[in-house]
Amino acid sequence: MVRGREWTGFEAAALQEAMRCSVRDFAAMLGIETTTVTNWRTGLGSVRPRTKAQGILDTTYQQRTTPEDRERFAQIVAEGEAAWRRRRSSASLQRDLPEPVAAIVAADHDVFEGPSEVVERMRLLQTREVDDAVLDVIDLALADLLDRYELEGPVRLAGEVRALRREVDALLDLCRQPRQSQRLFRLAGQLAGVLGYMAVNRGRFHHADIYSREALSVAEFIQDTDLQAWAKGTQSFCAYYKGDYPGAVALAEEGIQLAAGGPQAIRLYTNGLARALGRFGDRTGVERAIDAAMSVASTVDTPSGLSPALSFAAYSEARWKANAATAYLTVGEYDKSLAYGRQVEDLVNSSDSAWSRSLVRLDMATALVHQPHPDIEYAMDLGIEALDASRHRPIRSVWQRSHDLANAVATVDTGKVDDYIGELREWSASAKPIAAPGNPTSPAQ
Repeated sequence: MVRGREWTGFEAAALQEAMRCSVRDFAAMLGIETTTVTNWRTGLGSVRPRTKAQGILDTTYQQRTTPEDRERFAQIVAEGEAAWRRRRSSASLQRDLPEPVAAIVAADHDVFEGPSEVVERMRLLQTREVDDAVLDVIDLALADLLDRYELEGPVRLAGEVRALRREVDALLDLCRQPRQSQRLFRLAGQLAGVLGYMAVNRGRFHHADIYSREALSVAEFIQDTDLQAWAKGTQSFCAYYKGDYPGAVALAEEGIQLAAGGPQAIRLYTNGLARALGRFGDRTGVERAIDAAMSVASTVDTPSGLSPALSFAAYSEARWKANAATAYLTVGEYDKSLAYGRQVEDLVNSSDSAWSRSLVRLDMATALVHQPHPDIEYAMDLGIEALDASRHRPIRSVWQRSHDLANAVATVDTGKVDDYIGELREWSASAKPIAAPGNPTSPAQ
């Protein structure tokens, strides 16, 4: 059979996508190895299928495609490789999601466009001003990213945040309306702050510092003290996980001044000040910070349930109490740490936050180990549950606390401890590229 076209890897990938086949199903249909299809998808226009594969692709296109398949194929080829790569970049990061979640997210990417593409189309309708509807879409897109963060994590979502930020920058170049410019600058600052927070969760502290400084600079430019306080909280969060506890205290205190008793103060007192003071053994300071957070929470509106860790709203009661448990743990108030952990345990277990389930369990486990009458068996069970909860979405804080727990039981010789250390080694091996610090701490150390 005479070939109808000289196939490239890109056209082969376009045919696979047009026929809506997985890599495995497409390879089976063609009677070739899945690695061959993967090579086509990787090399795209720079590779040419072998002569035999060219004939198979011709036959498949001519005899096995529907008119709709051919229409989709023509559209994909016409759009070109660059557009195909953009569409597939975020989908390629789904491969280490649990299979059911990966299927859901993959289906979503096949059907719907990214928010930044919708924003770009709407932007092109305007000339010298921005329609409020465009800003509403960006607000919704940001809210959607925050809602998905604890399900999908920083590895999968950072690219979407950056794309949305580029659209905001383009709109700022276009916009001449002061009210809209103010709104766009706030969105730009929030998106920079989100990237900073994500970078902390990845252990990328240099990037976290840069993005957080950018968020603070934008907030100062528009004189948005609420966003300034939030950015200070994220800088304190970064300093804490870098081990710069004096810096974490100073940044939290600066943020508290900016918050002026407003909603951001709850996070700054608990996640920032109390936890960092705990690292100095300052029991009085921890107690005062927790009391101050409790006082602010009684005067402002707070969300119900367990509020997201990454949010521009006030901390909920369950969220600040989870942070209080950590602060009391670091200062050696193990009974108080356990008490706070037990108060939020049910809410955390019923939430979608795998990280919160891990962190609360790790705090409780460490407190149980340090009690006057340690419950090692229960502590190790909690530790293993914590690792399981975040196995597919590891972050820096879970890495640190899981290794802290390992250090706490390093001299305990029981089968349960051995089980936990073994689970931690396995978890750490897969989590290392995402969550490990520059010089990873061994589970045995």
